[in-house]
Amino acid sequence: MLPLETLQRRVAGAVLTGDAAGIARLLWAGRADPVARMRIYRNNTVSSLTATLMSVFPVTVRLAGERPFRRAASAFIHHLPPVEPRLVRYGAEFPRFLRTFEGLERMPFVSETARLEWAIAEALDAPVLPSCPVASIAAAMRVTAPDIRLQPSLRMLFCHRPALSIWTAHQDDATADPAVTSGTGSERIAVWRRGDRVGFQLLGAAEFALRHALAHGQGLIRAAERALAQEPGFDLGAGLFRLFSDGLVTAITQGTDLSAIHGGFHDHR
Repeated sequence: MLPLETLQRRVAGAVLTGDAAGIARLLWAGRADPVARMRIYRNNTVSSLTATLMSVFPVTVRLAGERPFRRAASAFIHHLPPVEPRLVRYGAEFPRFLRTFEGLERMPFVSETARLEWAIAEALDAPVLPSCPVASIAAAMRVTAPDIRLQPSLRMLFCHRPALSIWTAHQDDATADPAVTSGTGSERIAVWRRGDRVGFQLLGAAEFALRHALAHGQGLIRAAERALAQEPGFDLGAGLFRLFSDGLVTAITQGTDLSAIHGGFHDHR
């Protein structure tokens, strides 16, 4: 007889993949057909995981249509079943999967909006740390360029379609303007957790580069260089002030001499 853990792992694999043939003999009980029994568990599992995906990607469901979405979800579950017990973390690869799924590959706004909805889910699952007031950096900014740490919930997305505009247009059961859904403009989006809700911002290229670099731990000097490469006249002081105003700065550490940053800062207190 197999150890219980091994049996559970094999049964779980068969449920998720739909291949019950290999374990049928392990599930035989009386006159019950083990494959039929496994099919019941399989259907219930797929139904539950599909419901999970629909709850994470509600606007994507509306854009794709419920039936196409369910077909895509079933295929996704078969190819990429959960690998950890927390269902809130299931679906990270779903936007990429939708990009090439038959029938949806001609609707790129669907996968781009799904990327935004996954960023929302990740942000809501992240902790909210105490934020630093802008006054805490004022003195240091006169001499050095401190390194800045941002809220762990912050997500930065460059979307090739107007994902935030599409998502916003589909809130509160509103009838979205077809022109918004069919829009072709790109958007640079910041998403982060604000209590039990999320905050959003559409950003220009320079401010997006600044926040993206800081969010990925590249330090203030590198972040400033990336922002100024996008827009030489970008006001770094104003960009930093907005970070504090949005409650995104959680820690300030000693950095580098301020003269290393080309372009300088202005006091925005």
